[in-house]
Amino acid sequence: MTLSDAQIDRWSRQILLPQVGGRGQQRLLAARVGMARTGRDHPLAAPVADLLARAGVDAAPGRLPPQPDLLIDLAGDAAADAAVAAHVPLVRGACRGPAASVLTLVGRPCASCAPGEAEPQDGPAGDPLAGAAVAACAALVAAEALRVLLEPPRAGRRQRIDLRHGTFVSESLETSGCERCREARA
Repeated sequence: MTLSDAQIDRWSRQILLPQVGGRGQQRLLAARVGMARTGRDHPLAAPVADLLARAGVDAAPGRLPPQPDLLIDLAGDAAADAAVAAHVPLVRGACRGPAASVLTLVGRPCASCAPGEAEPQDGPAGDPLAGAAVAACAALVAAEALRVLLEPPRAGRRQRIDLRHGTFVSESLETSGCERCREARA
């Protein structure tokens, strides 16, 4: 696939980045990304799809293409476990009140055995930081999706944001995995 003049003009700022370049932009335009069981009414679905579309990635909420290059899971869908077992990278995002977490799985651990994988705790009703947490979580999910599509990482990672306490934690998830994902990799 060769980029057209219109595509080069549209994504010229990304193409200039050494992390993307022309070949990376071609990968983004050709990527098959699924958003598991996430309708447009999910608070993260539209912002994540919009951010990815701005980068040239087609990721419509609720669509699961055959043989996706990446699966985005915003609802804790069981289909995500099957995707990881089938060697499809997974980016899972969750947001509650002023806190958000993003989990990136690329093989092992799988969605079933990722250590300590839990959604953030509920914040107070009507928390004024909730909107900012949704925006931050959507940006992290989109950034992780782009990272996986451009240069697949060797290991997964978990990132947590707590706007109430002003913390951001990122940790690598290197593990041998459970019996299920060890068999899938064999």
